[in-house]
Amino acid sequence: MSASTQPWLDAGKPIEERVAGLLSAMTREEKVAQMVQISYSIITPERADEWARLGVGSVLHCLGDDARRIQRLATGNRLGIPVLFGIDAIHGHGIHNGATVFPTQLALAASWNPANAERMAAVTAKEVAAEGLHWTFSPVLCLGRDPRWGRVDETFGEDPYLSGKMGAATVRGYQGESPASSDRIVACAKHYIAYGESTGGRDSYDSAVSMRMVRDVFLPPFEEAVKAGVHTVMAGYEPVDRVPCSAHRELLRDVLKGELGFKGFVVTDWMNVLSLHTRHKMAANLEEASRIALEAGNDMIMTTPEFYESTLALLARGEVAESQIDEAVTRILNIKFLAGLFDNPDKVKTLPLSEDPAAKDAEAVYNCEAHRKENLEIARECLVLLKNGTVGGSPALPIAGQKPATAEGGASAGRRVRRIAVIGPNADSVRAQFGDWTFFTHPTPHYDAVPTFRVDTMLDGLKKLAGERGVGVIYEKGCDATDPSVQWIAKARKAAKKADAVFVFVGDTLPQTGEAHDRANLELTGMQNELVEALSADCRKRGVPLVSVLVNGKPLEFGRVAEASDAVVETFNSGTHGGIAAAEAIFGAFNPSGRLPISFPRTTGQIPVYYNQIPGWHEGKYHDCDRTPLFAFGEGLSYTEFRYDSVSLSKDAARAGETVLVNVTLTNAGDREGTETVQVYAADLLASIVTPVKELKAFARVTVPAGATVTVGVPLPTDSLSLVGIDGRRVLEPGEFAILAGHDSRDQSLLSARLTVTAG
Repeated sequence: MSASTQPWLDAGKPIEERVAGLLSAMTREEKVAQMVQISYSIITPERADEWARLGVGSVLHCLGDDARRIQRLATGNRLGIPVLFGIDAIHGHGIHNGATVFPTQLALAASWNPANAERMAAVTAKEVAAEGLHWTFSPVLCLGRDPRWGRVDETFGEDPYLSGKMGAATVRGYQGESPASSDRIVACAKHYIAYGESTGGRDSYDSAVSMRMVRDVFLPPFEEAVKAGVHTVMAGYEPVDRVPCSAHRELLRDVLKGELGFKGFVVTDWMNVLSLHTRHKMAANLEEASRIALEAGNDMIMTTPEFYESTLALLARGEVAESQIDEAVTRILNIKFLAGLFDNPDKVKTLPLSEDPAAKDAEAVYNCEAHRKENLEIARECLVLLKNGTVGGSPALPIAGQKPATAEGGASAGRRVRRIAVIGPNADSVRAQFGDWTFFTHPTPHYDAVPTFRVDTMLDGLKKLAGERGVGVIYEKGCDATDPSVQWIAKARKAAKKADAVFVFVGDTLPQTGEAHDRANLELTGMQNELVEALSADCRKRGVPLVSVLVNGKPLEFGRVAEASDAVVETFNSGTHGGIAAAEAIFGAFNPSGRLPISFPRTTGQIPVYYNQIPGWHEGKYHDCDRTPLFAFGEGLSYTEFRYDSVSLSKDAARAGETVLVNVTLTNAGDREGTETVQVYAADLLASIVTPVKELKAFARVTVPAGATVTVGVPLPTDSLSLVGIDGRRVLEPGEFAILAGHDSRDQSLLSARLTVTAG
């Protein structure tokens, strides 16, 4: 191929001109093939090769030499259009056994630090690009408001504002200045939209929400992603107000592409078009389903290869306009050009790994030393200290050993111990620590897979730091995470009686969490509650602290564990180095700063417990359960104490388009430097619709020396106080707002100031 015979290969021409030139040279068959994405995990290699020769637009879940072979076939076609390879790199390129596995999105959100999301995404992009792949189906911008749902671990939590900030940073990390760069990839915001709001927390079920609620609650994170330049968006499985997302013209064409001005392309989720016929019963056959999807605004069709023949038949009969095909293919080709597939040789790998001189260098990228360092630094900020009671006149955490800490290990102040007991089903479980979307679970489940790289489990981390500090470690599993008949509680109690501090690791494991693994009951399984309570009874008799460390994909019923424990540490799914991060926090090598991005229910029947609910007639109370969550959105402790002395505003009245500074006087009243996340909420005191009791509008992380007092100014745009009215339009209504600032979302944690928004 050359630019003289194929002018779209001329990198000096504008992309619009190159796309138009290529489109004009394509046959109908070549155009429709570009709209098809096949999954390598569910077809034979021979069939995949046929699709490559046909000019398929994208291939999903294809790695290594398989991807290189397909790309070689595709670029050898008449027009040589490269395949856009997609992968679910949700928290690292985890499907590749050997690549970096970061904390999950839920864990990442606990850092309340968008910079961490950007760093994670940048590392992931380097490793995905090294594989010769171009596109990740991330960030997930669904809201985790029902913890029964299996995919809560993939979300940034329950709040639209926090999710939007973390998601936009993730997009920037993946795409950088340009996804055409050798170490960047294309991002995909998913699942559009309200997918996590499915009825009963059941995956892919109907989301019974109004379009007004869609705009007000679920659209803002996607709007942030579009502003950040995300190049693709995935349509969800579920119906919204009885219309499946991939058939929802208003959502795809009017709102996303029209109002938000999204210029990239929309890809359906897995078999969405087929489901319009087989599951949703909206189409009598595949041809009708293909027409509905095309007219609604889908551009690329995931894993419904029948779309190809169906759409060609529709075109032949004049039942769909070729202009609709051209619109979709233009969007797809535009992203392929933007991603450098036509210009950057590093993006289109065709040589077998054994013959590619650059393959060895690419292999060295996976989980390299620099990436391991980034991973550990991020994991530290994701850890949340939820409880730290007093035992024998001293806090349960941190603990200290018999030797001074090394320079790398940090401070060693804390409770002096000679021997610790490490107990629990998740103390030494890589599967529980990783969570979903790794080589254990995708593209097909292999729960018995063996990592090809070093993973620091919780036990590993404690052994390492304990050894450096002259502390002995005793380990007993105690019980199984899922099977109540498998238990060694007596052995665990015997071991614990030999220790000065006891650490028990509980939560969930695969396959209790992740896609299609929803739960009707969030109570801890196996004999985990019984294990913790038995250890607690023994520890309290002896005056020894019991610390429960949670290793879990989402909030579970942890009430019994919290009550029985002197301290509680939340790690969620913390990735490759989560065990080191947890051990460092336990030994006081750093001061925990994580805050919950999601509320924890006391019992399953209390759901929903997200903080930003609509006020109820009886204040949302049950007669048999406290109205408050077990742990609230924004909660998290540290090894120092922060005091909020006052909150004031830079002005008492403001108009649309202005920014008010929320000034908080904050004191570190403890004896250790710490990082506090100042959270700013707003409550609309009089509105044309019923509004939430409070909503997060801004936050700021600030590090304060021990004993110091600082004034933190948090910008609050007045436009963030707008709402979506009865007519479905967003408006900033004049009136009074309570501006609340403090440590977390609980009323007792917040100080208040009053802001008047004036007309104009």
